[in-house]
Amino acid sequence: MAGLLWERRQLPGGWVYLVSFDLWICDEDGVMTTASTRMWVDAPGHARPVDGVDPAAYLAVPTFPLPAPDSVERQLGPKRPAGWVLQPLPGRGPDRAVIHAVDCSDAPDQTALTWVQALDHAERPGVRLCVLCGAAHKLTPLLHGFDTIGRG
Repeated sequence: MAGLLWERRQLPGGWVYLVSFDLWICDEDGVMTTASTRMWVDAPGHARPVDGVDPAAYLAVPTFPLPAPDSVERQLGPKRPAGWVLQPLPGRGPDRAVIHAVDCSDAPDQTALTWVQALDHAERPGVRLCVLCGAAHKLTPLLHGFDTIGRG
C-alpha cells in the first residue's frame, strides 16, 4: 500500500513516520467509498521509500531528528532516570531488602521511590544499598553526612 509521507521524527527507539493513505470503507447501505487516514508508523518496519521515486523528493518532508546532546551530557553521558526501588529479600537472613536505582539490572519492576522514601527505608535495620548500580555511592552521603566522603 502506498501513502503520503507528512513528517519524520527520530525517537530514542528509532524513526517514526506520519503517513496518510486511503482506505476503502463500506457504509451501512453497502456503498463503498474511500476515506483518508493518517497514522504514525515505525521505519523501516512499516514504511519504506516508494520504488522509482527520486530520494531528493523526501528532503522536502519536515524531519525532526533527536536534539544533539548538550556539553554536559557529552562529558558525563545521558542522565539516569530518577528514583529508587526497594527489593524485599526472601528468607530470614540479616538482609531484609535492597535499594536499587530504577535502572539497575537487579531492580524489580515496581513503583519508584523518591529519595526521601529511599532514605527512610535505608535507615531501617537489614536494608542495604546496591553497589552494582551506585545506590550505595549516591545515598550513603545523605545517610551519614558528607564528612564520610573520601574516607578510606
